[in-house]
Amino acid sequence: MTAEIRRKALGKGLDELFPGIGGEVGPAVSGGVEIGLIDPNPFQPRREWSSGDIQSLAASIMAQGILQPLVLRRKGRRYQLIAGERRLRAAKEAGLQTVPAVIREADDEQMLALALMENIQRTDLGPMEKAEAFRRLSDEFRLTQEEMGRRMGMSRSAVANFQRLLDLPASVQELIRKGILQMGHGRALLGLTDRAMMERLASVAGRREYSVRTLEDRVRRLSAVPRSGKPRKPAGRSPEEKKLEEDLQRLLKTRVRLKASGVSVGSIEISYHSLLELERLLELFRRGAGKD
Repeated sequence: MTAEIRRKALGKGLDELFPGIGGEVGPAVSGGVEIGLIDPNPFQPRREWSSGDIQSLAASIMAQGILQPLVLRRKGRRYQLIAGERRLRAAKEAGLQTVPAVIREADDEQMLALALMENIQRTDLGPMEKAEAFRRLSDEFRLTQEEMGRRMGMSRSAVANFQRLLDLPASVQELIRKGILQMGHGRALLGLTDRAMMERLASVAGRREYSVRTLEDRVRRLSAVPRSGKPRKPAGRSPEEKKLEEDLQRLLKTRVRLKASGVSVGSIEISYHSLLELERLLELFRRGAGKD
């Protein structure tokens, strides 16, 4: 997605929140703005910045300058950053005294919306930062998951998955924030109800570098056997199991039932009503085995 397309998509979403805010910003400030007069955006959801990324951009700025101006708003005799913190940090690293900038009129609510929506659309924003940004959009503007998804070009379920990460214990959230665990690890851990167990398993997963699939398997095993040691009653069948059962019935042309007896363990019950039907089924199995 190009920067131009992203700006148009962002503007459309902001117009739905605040009519007129998605329009064009003001003209560029002649001669630029002194870096020392620019204060950070107080609504910036991003907390972690890659020093290597900033240094790489600083090198590019020293060679080519800043290609896209920062977006600021006036705050008394100073300026407050609306968009472009990565460029501002890199400009400081490059030793610049002034930066190109445009001025936009925006109140605090609009500043929050601009910061959150711009950052959510960044591909390099971490999952926890996106989760927190969605929470703020929900809390501040009373937006539903469906509304946020529509305005951000995402599905409702994708928004819900981000927000669910906020249900994890703080220590697990920090592991995701640091990149030790991925979003998929967090979603897998939410399958546990015991928060202490979540934290212990998250710590083990981080140390041993579990894949998401490995962690999902561990969570299933822990969920299947309670502390009493007695197997739990199997959960309701998933849509995938029901589809497999239907596929088998169509293939075999008889009644088939899948019966789960534990985690990744089960049996297949195939019904027949005569010896002739049993011979027909056996012939199907022989033909299938012969293909190997």
